Amino acid sequence: MQTEEPSLRIAPAGRGDRDALAALLVETVAHNGSVGFMHPLPLEEARAFWAGALEAAERGERVVLCAWRGGQLLGTGSLALVQAPSQPHRAELTKVMTATAARGLGVGAALVRALEQAARERGRRLITLDASLVEGASGFYRRLGYHVAGDIPEYAYKPLGGLGATRVFWKLLDAREPPAAAADPATDERFMRHALALAERAEQEYDEVPVGAVLVSPDGEVVGAGWNRNIRDHDPSAHAEIVAMRQGGARLGNHRLVGCTLYVTLEPCAMCAMAMVHARIARVVYAATDPKTGAAGSVFDLLADPRHNHRVAVTGGVLAAEAGTRLTNYFRRKRGKPPLT
Repeated sequence: MQTEEPSLRIAPAGRGDRDALAALLVETVAHNGSVGFMHPLPLEEARAFWAGALEAAERGERVVLCAWRGGQLLGTGSLALVQAPSQPHRAELTKVMTATAARGLGVGAALVRALEQAARERGRRLITLDASLVEGASGFYRRLGYHVAGDIPEYAYKPLGGLGATRVFWKLLDAREPPAAAADPATDERFMRHALALAERAEQEYDEVPVGAVLVSPDGEVVGAGWNRNIRDHDPSAHAEIVAMRQGGARLGNHRLVGCTLYVTLEPCAMCAMAMVHARIARVVYAATDPKTGAAGSVFDLLADPRHNHRVAVTGGVLAAEAGTRLTNYFRRKRGKPPLT
């Protein structure tokens, strides 16, 4: 007989939670999480930090929430309520941490939404935060509706050493957001597999970098498809996304691709991202992130920049491992190295 897994419970932290919070902070720092401390972080120092944070919560200066499943602490997040007389509407999101074993389970998103509700209940409608420029962090906050204010280089040392940049975000709670295209995980995976097949064709038939793209109309019809053709066509603009959008524009008889979703096996670069904005693409779904030139949240955040008159909804990480392995092995082969399995 199967027993039902306990549901996630998010509740305000109390003094009795200090030790569990301290252990989570030590774990986060040991995994190079940029939360303001250097490794190794003594447990007593972590306990002292949380003792002060919980006292601030008791004074009404901070909100500290914990995410529990059964008796296990899976994550925490804090909201600093700005005390300046000129900023009674503002709060700062800080110390959002998820236990390593709970990554990918939606704990972080649930905590952020709960903290936003706590901000509303306290009359705060503008939230700001800064997040280290690491893979995944920017996309995480952008998917939750946060906008990028800018990047600050050499902001702080990472726990394991080395200066790192940070990205500043903001969000007006309950502000009118552009409508996002409906997302269905099964549909996303189906079209991404089509794009992966095109990426394989690019590599096997043309020895191009294995990136494939599929353009899908609002009613679910494939109207454009392509793969990297830079080398074959002697065309620096012939990325998979551009090829798919060109085909889609010809098919639809329009330079605007309103309501369309673009599936691509690698996070778009700045060129492709801006082409999507100009084409009025509704949504882009990508597989592997590009930590060097990605423009959908990893390095740049062009698709959601509030200065555009059109913003593109983004979903990342669909079949990321499969796409990433193919790309890695392509370049390993070029360097005469054995493929990864």
